Amino acid sequence: MNKKTVIFGAGSYGKLAFEQLDSEQVAFFIDNNKDRQGDMFCGKVIKSPKALIESEEQYHVVIASLYQESMAAQLVEMGIHDYSIFINKVHGFYETDELIVNPYEMNEEAVSEKEWSESEKLSYARKEVFSAAEGLYNDQPLFDHIEIETVNRCNGNCAFCPINHKDDPREYAIMSEELFKSIVGQLEQIQYAGRFTTFSNNEPLLDDRIIDFNKYARKHLPNARMHMYTNGTLMTLDKFLALTEVLDELIIDNYQQELKLIKPCKEIVEYCEKHAGLKKKVTIVLRKPNEILTSRGGDAPNRKELAEYPKDRCVLPFKQIIVRPTGKISLCCNDALGKYTLGDLNKDSLLDIWYGPRFSMVRKCLYDGRENWGNCKYCDTFIMG
Repeated sequence: MNKKTVIFGAGSYGKLAFEQLDSEQVAFFIDNNKDRQGDMFCGKVIKSPKALIESEEQYHVVIASLYQESMAAQLVEMGIHDYSIFINKVHGFYETDELIVNPYEMNEEAVSEKEWSESEKLSYARKEVFSAAEGLYNDQPLFDHIEIETVNRCNGNCAFCPINHKDDPREYAIMSEELFKSIVGQLEQIQYAGRFTTFSNNEPLLDDRIIDFNKYARKHLPNARMHMYTNGTLMTLDKFLALTEVLDELIIDNYQQELKLIKPCKEIVEYCEKHAGLKKKVTIVLRKPNEILTSRGGDAPNRKELAEYPKDRCVLPFKQIIVRPTGKISLCCNDALGKYTLGDLNKDSLLDIWYGPRFSMVRKCLYDGRENWGNCKYCDTFIMG
């Protein structure tokens, strides 16, 4: 008799795993978030991982989460070895065929800074990042995520963003075509197969060359996973079709406080309903421009009550490289203002910078604790890269 399946992770990846598995074979979900245990998800109950050892039945566990390594270790510690991993190392940001995603249905919006800082989700993420940094520090892998900001401007007014349209202190800069092609050429030489995007702390469609840049990158980086985030306000159907031809994933953050679709997104939804194949490439995410999110190391305008995380680690300097329009390399994706420069592509190569003394020093500092580098002790971004 075949074992029934249990999905470890009641989130977006868990939902995708459920949709791709035989739903009749899925017994239930398990999740470490105590607040979710007992709830229903995809028509199945969410239980504590302890349910696996308390049950008389034997199950095959499918891990569907970004935290796959620590979750696998957790299962082994529990004496469970019959498991498999659902997602690959370089995954999509939204592993779903749904065209419109409302993230607030799965994770309620924090009503105060205190609630954000004391959430169980944040506590869990801190532990996962701390554990992941151990292996990364010993391994020192090549980056698997590169963001190239071709113009350092945004037309949005989000309350949580330190570079919103109303208050952007950065000196205007736009990347030269020569520099962009040089970066792509360096990635091509190493047969880069990680994430690649022409977006960082900006609105990419403010650069009229962005479609041509992505076409160029696609031609020279056939193995890269190319994605883009945009607020969609400048999107037209022609731009949409041109981008989806070359991107693996297009994420449109539909910023509207009542979660209503903006006009360009309405047009895209109507088109995709008639061309269903595009739904695999596009996700429209309903977002609120006024909400409490991460502190961005103390730079988020709407965060005033900053908690400190002095002994916590960070994995971002082991995973990502962020290129500003000038060719200078920022500390990480949260360094929106470019306060810290770890290298200059006008002087050195990507690999020389990545394995150079500046990055090495940052990795050592953040491995030893966030208190050791700049304002990182105030940063409550705990992601896996």
